[in-house]
This record gives sequence, C-alpha cells and structure tokens, in this order.
Amino acid sequence: MAGAPARSLHVLGVEVPPEAHTLAGFRAWVASLPDAGPRPRATFCGGGVYVEDRPQDYDAHAPLVAEVNRVLGNLTVAGELGMYFAPPSWFTHAKAGVSTEPDGMLVRFETFRAGRARVNPDRRTELLGTPDLVLEVVSRSSAKKDLVDLVRDYARAGVAEYWVADARAETLDFRLLVLDGRRYELVAPGRGGWLRSPTFGRRFRLRRLVNAAGLADYRLDSRP
Repeated sequence: MAGAPARSLHVLGVEVPPEAHTLAGFRAWVASLPDAGPRPRATFCGGGVYVEDRPQDYDAHAPLVAEVNRVLGNLTVAGELGMYFAPPSWFTHAKAGVSTEPDGMLVRFETFRAGRARVNPDRRTELLGTPDLVLEVVSRSSAKKDLVDLVRDYARAGVAEYWVADARAETLDFRLLVLDGRRYELVAPGRGGWLRSPTFGRRFRLRRLVNAAGLADYRLDSRP
C-alpha cells in the first residue's frame, strides 16, 4: 500500500510545500512567491528549510542590519570594489547545497569577471555562485542556522569572509570569520575590540548605544 502523500508544513504562518525540501524545489518555491505583500525569509541549508520571523526585532536586528549595510555599502562604492547587496537579496551555491537571503553580501567586480558569481539569466533576482563577503545578524529564529549550518555551508561555498553579529544578549557579539582552506578562522580582536577585514583591508568595531528616542542603535566604526 502506498504511503500517504507528503503534506505542506506551516512554519511561523508560512506554508512550505513538500517540494521545497530539495534544493531545486526550494529555489522554484521561492521564485514563485509573489513580489507584492509580505514574503517569508527562507533559507535552504544543511539539507533542510529554515523560515524566519519577519519583520525582525527593532532592538536586536533591524537597526543593526541597516548600520552594517550602510557602512559596508558606502565603502564598497568609495573603493570601487564591486556590488554590495542589502536585503532582499538571494544567492544560491548548488554544490554547497545552500540557497538563502543573507542580511548583506558583497561581490567583487573581479569575482563577476572571473565567473565565480553571476546573475541567473532565467531569474534576475537570484545570484548564482560565491559572494566574497556575507553578513548575518542573529535573530530569535535564526541562531542555529547562522551560527552552525551557515558556518559550514558558507565555507563549502568558498565565501571568503563571513560576518556575524548577535545583539540578543546584554553583551554585543561581533565576529569576523575568514576562510582558511576549507574552514573558517575567527579573527582575533585587537586593542579596543577592532577586527581586521581582509576583504576591505580595514579594521572595524561594532558598538551598541542608545539614541535620542531612548532606543537601541548601533555604530560600525571603520579605520585603515
């Protein structure tokens, strides 16, 4: 007797069809979602699907993503390094088995020219290949994905630099991971908590503060 057909799962109010539990099916599902209205933030990695809360927390996520992307985006343009993509963005690395919408990513012009990354000609909203730098800001629904699965899968994809920021606890956690062979090495902080980014050739320090409205805010400092 044949088994019962697979059913869709509902995660955080989002219907995930059974076909989405393969990389090809996941990509087709994400591509089919309507542009208008709220869209789930979904990731395929580690052989499974993650669906995250949206919108994210103001105190611990949204302003932090905005600040890091503001600084890195401006530095990318000023240095004519490449293209910096803020959300919504989507990239897929088929061999690594990862398809995701990161909180930010940088692709160098030389990476495009070498063919290590390209825009999908059939889906102009999807980047195929390997970004040079990826940012993830940890939220309540993404800790395992950001701190375990994507550390493994971004390394497999050859992402040279992985930035992780976590503002959920009292102490702000800011990490730069640099690819060394097939594994990431954690960049050791210098005096004052500065971390050096090989991609930008600069040092960075992330601070949390309280703004004039009495709400959490963040500053990403940068220096040569």
